[in-house]
Amino acid sequence: MKAVQVLALFGVLLFVVVAHSKNVIPKQYPLFLQCDPQWGADVIVSETVCQVGCLMSSISMALNGQGLTIPEGGQNNSTANPGTLNSWLLQNHGYTQGNDLREKVVQLIDPKRIHYVGAFIPQTALVTKQIVSWLNDRSYGVIANVLNGSHFVLVTGYESENEEKFLVNDPYFNTTSYMYHDIVGWRVYNFQ
Repeated sequence: MKAVQVLALFGVLLFVVVAHSKNVIPKQYPLFLQCDPQWGADVIVSETVCQVGCLMSSISMALNGQGLTIPEGGQNNSTANPGTLNSWLLQNHGYTQGNDLREKVVQLIDPKRIHYVGAFIPQTALVTKQIVSWLNDRSYGVIANVLNGSHFVLVTGYESENEEKFLVNDPYFNTTSYMYHDIVGWRVYNFQ
């Protein structure tokens, strides 16, 4: 949407066209911080959620936003958050010995509703148009690998005037967006 502003400068009228970008957030997700005292000190394998739990925390935001719960055993389920997801992953071989999350294991939480689409590398198999399409579909959880591969964030939307600017829920830093060219990888889940 463009707005026209009229400025009077030294008796001369100037017309300036100003572009107003709009943030498009097709689906709302909670923001869970990996260092939250409720779960930040929980151990993954040898390190804590606060230290290395960005991917797991991002996945927990996606699960929660999709209304999915974490099985506790028996018929009880808990709200998805980094604490409940980490506990479930520990009980279901969801981590390697190096504290890396086994992304496909997440599907086992609810095999009828969770499908791991895969990991993608930007500028090759995954273009911005596809990411925007998944976000608008509202049944996909799109996670971006940022900071040269050292951090993960949940993608929540994009800017209407620049679809290469992705809005995020960052579980560690106070960052609300990343540009497509700053993203080094993607993890994608489909929730049916």
